[in-house]
Amino acid sequence: MKILFTIVFILTFTACSDEESYEVIFPEKVFIEFNWCSYEPSKEADDLGKVFIDYRNFLDSDNFYATYLNPIFQVKNYDFILMESFKNKEVFQSNLQDKESFFYKRWKSNFDNTAKCNELNKQYFYERSNSNLEELNKKGAELQFLFCKKLDNVSINQILDNLQLLQIDNTKNVFILTPEVFNDYYDYLFVISNNNDDIFEGEILLNNIGFLVNCDLNFKGENFNQLIFESYPLI
Repeated sequence: MKILFTIVFILTFTACSDEESYEVIFPEKVFIEFNWCSYEPSKEADDLGKVFIDYRNFLDSDNFYATYLNPIFQVKNYDFILMESFKNKEVFQSNLQDKESFFYKRWKSNFDNTAKCNELNKQYFYERSNSNLEELNKKGAELQFLFCKKLDNVSINQILDNLQLLQIDNTKNVFILTPEVFNDYYDYLFVISNNNDDIFEGEILLNNIGFLVNCDLNFKGENFNQLIFESYPLI
């Protein structure tokens, strides 16, 4: 069942990372940027697809992926999420410098005529389960987001050890994302990647690591268990 919900709601409780800051918490981990975007009037996904054809010129499958996330639930104040994944934060920082180039600025101008993104609410995460860029940006996948807090006296290593047991079914991958800016509301964003042809098992995470984390978070009565996106990698 579709729900009326804005994923930005939970994330705006937390402080956003400053792009100019170069503090690196996990230097070898994949670094991820989420950006919430809305179409300009009379624009739609087909128009955006034409713009993204040029964006592929900036991507490098060894270091940098970009993926379009289409929510399959109702949302209030955005149309899609642009997820950009970098080999590490050093690559992310280099990408910021590349965005000063003439060709990128020309592409950005065309993009802004099609959609606008909330530059002030970008969110940044480290991927902690040692996954590579290709796995995180798999073609033909749906992604389910789950916000969770670890229980008392639980370590990240305990969670990672139990997540490895879930990888037996190779049609699913479970990624654990740590926000770059820590907060009091959640510790991890779990992302479950599922083949489009499969049915999501909503309790897959809780059944396996529910004794380590609490994913039944309640923020002003909002339901955070139905956050499912169609994933369209751009490279």
